[in-house]
Amino acid sequence: MDPLDVISNLDKVVPYFQPIYGADTQNCVGVEVVGRLKLENLHSLEFFFANDLVPDDYLLEVDNHILIQALDEVVQSKFEGGIFINRHPSALLSDDPENLLAILQSYEEKGIQLNKIVIILQHQLFYGFEKELKNLITYYQTYGIKFAINSVNEKLINLEKLRFLSPDIIKIDFKMVQQLHTSSFQDLLNSVIYVARKVGASMYYDGIIDSIQLRNAWKNGGRFYQGAYLFIPQPSIRQLNHECEPLKNDILKYIRGEKNKLIALRDMTNLIQQKVESTINKFKLGVDLNSFLINISSELNSFCFRMYICDEDGFQQSANLFKINGEQWELQEKYKGRNWSWRPYFLETVLKMQSNDQGQLSDIYRDIETGEKIRTFSYPMNNGSYLYIDLSYDFLFKHNELLF
Repeated sequence: MDPLDVISNLDKVVPYFQPIYGADTQNCVGVEVVGRLKLENLHSLEFFFANDLVPDDYLLEVDNHILIQALDEVVQSKFEGGIFINRHPSALLSDDPENLLAILQSYEEKGIQLNKIVIILQHQLFYGFEKELKNLITYYQTYGIKFAINSVNEKLINLEKLRFLSPDIIKIDFKMVQQLHTSSFQDLLNSVIYVARKVGASMYYDGIIDSIQLRNAWKNGGRFYQGAYLFIPQPSIRQLNHECEPLKNDILKYIRGEKNKLIALRDMTNLIQQKVESTINKFKLGVDLNSFLINISSELNSFCFRMYICDEDGFQQSANLFKINGEQWELQEKYKGRNWSWRPYFLETVLKMQSNDQGQLSDIYRDIETGEKIRTFSYPMNNGSYLYIDLSYDFLFKHNELLF
C-alpha cells in the first residue's frame, strides 16, 4: 500500500486501542492508541510511519487525526487509565511544541489529566536529533506528560543515548527481537534493564504472544504488559477486557515456580555448606595452604573442578588446585598472589561472609578460562581467609535448580 492512500483516505483512518496490563494490579492500567486504515480490509499504519519519504506535515496530520479521535473515545468511555500515544519523532520535532500541548490541554477540562498521557517514540527514527529531543522531552515532562522509548529494533539501541534521554518508560517489543538468539536477547535485556534502573524508568513489554514471553517479561522486571496473548486491539475502549484472567493465573504460576526453585536452591546451598564444613573439620588448616587444598579435594571431588584460598582483600594466598580433564588434580602456582577484587560482587560476598559466617553461592556465570557456565561457593575459614570452590557444569546440570 502507498503512503498516499493514507492521506487520501484520512477520513477512514481510525484509532484502535490495545490494553496495557500492570504487574502490580494485574488488570488494565492503560491503553496504547494505534492507527488503522479502514478500507475493504483493516490495515496497520506501521508502513506509513516507517517510510522515510513521507513528509513531516503528513505524519503530523495523521498523528493528530488519530489523537483527537482517541481522546474523544477516552472521554466518552470515562477511562481513567494511562493513554499511550505514538508520535513520530521527526514530526514532533518539526512542529511547534505548543500545538500538541494545546490539543492535550483542551481535554483537561473534559477530565483527561496530562499526567495520564504517555508519548511513545521509536528510537530508530530520531538518530542524530537526541539533543533536540531531550530538550523537548524535558519541556513536556514539566507538564506531567511522560515519555516511553521503544528501545529495540533490528539495529538495537545505543544505550548511552537511551540513558541520556532518560525516558519514564522503556518499551521492549518482542516482535522486533524474534530474530535474536535467546542468549543475545537476554544480554540485551540485562543491559536495558540496567539503564532503566539507573534512570528510574519502568519496563514495558509489548508483542507478547504466549505464556513463555509473558514469563520472560515478568522475570525481567516488566511493570507493563501488552500483546495478543493478553488482548488484541479493539475499536473502542469499552470493548476491552479490563480484567485479565490469563495474566493473573500465569503470574501466580510464575510466583510458585520461582519460589520452588529458590527453595531448591537454598536447600542445595545448605547441602554444599554442610559438606564443605564437615570436610574442613577433618583436616587441619596449617601454613601450607596448597597441602590443605589437596587434602580436602578427595572429599569435594564429586562437585568441583577448581579451588583456591584468598584473603579478605581478594589476594590469592594459595595456588589454584585445578582438575585436568575432569580427573587429575593439579596445582597451578602462577595464580598465587593474584587479586580478584575487581570481579563483580567479590568484596560484597566477603562482607556477607564476615557478617553471617556462612558460605555464599554465586549467581551462574561463564568462566573466563573454561568458557563453561559455573557457580562459585565461597566459604569463610577460621584464620580470616576464604575458600573458593568452583562448581563444575556437570554438577550444575545434574541439579536443575543450580542452572537458573
